[in-house]
Amino acid sequence: MTAEPGSGAETDADVEASAGTDMDTDTATDTPPAATDARIVTVQLTPEFGAVERNRNRTVELVREHADADLIVFPELVTSGYVFESKTEVASMAEPRDGETAQAWSDIAADTDTWIVGGVPEADGDAYYNSAFVVSPSGVEAVYRKVHRWNEEHRWFDPGTDSTIVDTPFGRLGVQICNDLWFPELTIAQARAGVDLVAVPTNWVPGTPDDAPTRPGGWTVGVHQALAHANSNRVFMACADRAGTERGITFEGQSVILDPDGVPLAGPAPTTGEHELSAECALEQAREKNLTAYDDVLTSRRPAIYGTAQRDEQGTDANTE
Repeated sequence: MTAEPGSGAETDADVEASAGTDMDTDTATDTPPAATDARIVTVQLTPEFGAVERNRNRTVELVREHADADLIVFPELVTSGYVFESKTEVASMAEPRDGETAQAWSDIAADTDTWIVGGVPEADGDAYYNSAFVVSPSGVEAVYRKVHRWNEEHRWFDPGTDSTIVDTPFGRLGVQICNDLWFPELTIAQARAGVDLVAVPTNWVPGTPDDAPTRPGGWTVGVHQALAHANSNRVFMACADRAGTERGITFEGQSVILDPDGVPLAGPAPTTGEHELSAECALEQAREKNLTAYDDVLTSRRPAIYGTAQRDEQGTDANTE
């Protein structure tokens, strides 16, 4: 999609700069593959902290149970658990992109002809990343490293620098992890790159206990963020959250699959317990970006204007042009 001169529409380079990441297209080509109907499954689990083999085996069992799925999405850090207390703990559970989890998921993906996206603490030399492995029946297609870390993650993980996009038999797939949803530029960049579906392994936590009663519709903020991203970019979103309490942290649950209008096709799941959501997604719908004869969710954007407002030293808005 090329911007017309003077239109205020952004170029791909503008998007990449605003997102603060490089667009790593992994297996994607310039021309997106055909978007088809696809069965998408998100799995809400309660992993046991530190029980990597047990957690890994559980994911393999679930892929086998959902062998009819085109894509299955697992939570963030599903093999390890989330609440680390030392770098030593991270190191003891982290795996390379060709480690045991990658092999186990590759094997079950080949057996079931299913694609898998799931969260793993990744080891790469002396560096550790909060990552999501993208696995097809052919093996590991890509590894997305979380760009926007949250809270204590800054102590344990290095930040990712790429936005992962992968071509699949059912359409173009983007990946984000949890806190990435609080930064709309990443979804805009992926939508501009032709992504039909964004898979989101996540571990949503409440802001404070007092927030819960005031959340509209009883939904955690993460669901609202995903809904807004789906609707404003006309993409499908598949969010797999975890549940349960780990080292004093209670997770939000409410995994969800959203269509390009931001309407739940499945979920949100309950806040507690393990749940599997499944939805038939007509991914071709994500290719239609026109809202009216005059409005398009991508080409109607005017980033030349968005960059003109800055805060002066007194905290008031100032136009730099």
